[in-house]
Amino acid sequence: MEWLKELIQQLKPTDQDAPAFWQRYSALFKEQLPKHTPLNQIDFVVFDTETTGLDKRTDKVLSIGAVRVKGLQVLVSDTFECLVQQEGAGLTRSAEVHGLLSKQLEQGITEREAVEGFVNFSGNAVLVGQHVAFDIAMVNQMLRRQGIKGKLRNRSIDTAQLAIRLERRHADSHTLKPAEYSLDALCEKYNLPTEDRHTASGDAFATALLLLKLLSIARQRGIVTVGDLMRG
Repeated sequence: MEWLKELIQQLKPTDQDAPAFWQRYSALFKEQLPKHTPLNQIDFVVFDTETTGLDKRTDKVLSIGAVRVKGLQVLVSDTFECLVQQEGAGLTRSAEVHGLLSKQLEQGITEREAVEGFVNFSGNAVLVGQHVAFDIAMVNQMLRRQGIKGKLRNRSIDTAQLAIRLERRHADSHTLKPAEYSLDALCEKYNLPTEDRHTASGDAFATALLLLKLLSIARQRGIVTVGDLMRG
């Protein structure tokens, strides 16, 4: 009955007390993208977050990077990038990876501006990321802290899971080695550039290139519509 609860929730009128940006976003989902939509007509937003840690409940987003993929092309001029003000965040262990310092973050925008900007940029596009569930959860936490009663409703694609699927390894998933499906490993496997890694925008761009490679393989396997792609 979960599907029925979800349908009822979708049919509920938009919260009139919600901010204007959230009402506009919610209105975009009154109609779903038809399942027969070809891959080359899908609007993808590939994104990544850099965070203070990996706890989806307590850690916070330090930066967001996103790039649009449409017509099976990376639209390098259609991007979103921001630093998010988080007091003392640059002193966490994650700073060793993403290289963000407190001084840089002080020059960032507020969390409210960041999440509103990302939601406006994404619209109803299919969200794509490497282990995208984590990034979506982090954005949902940002929404919750801003008093938004709702979560992102976009369809999503995990590039790591798509790569595994295309290798037809569902039957022996217990033998999978996660390290073989990291972003670095997949980019190396498919000879994709990895400059500017471990920044939100750099990881988003690398993941966008990986998405195009995987979609090319998918089309050869008969996966040619959004319905095929989401079937998993």
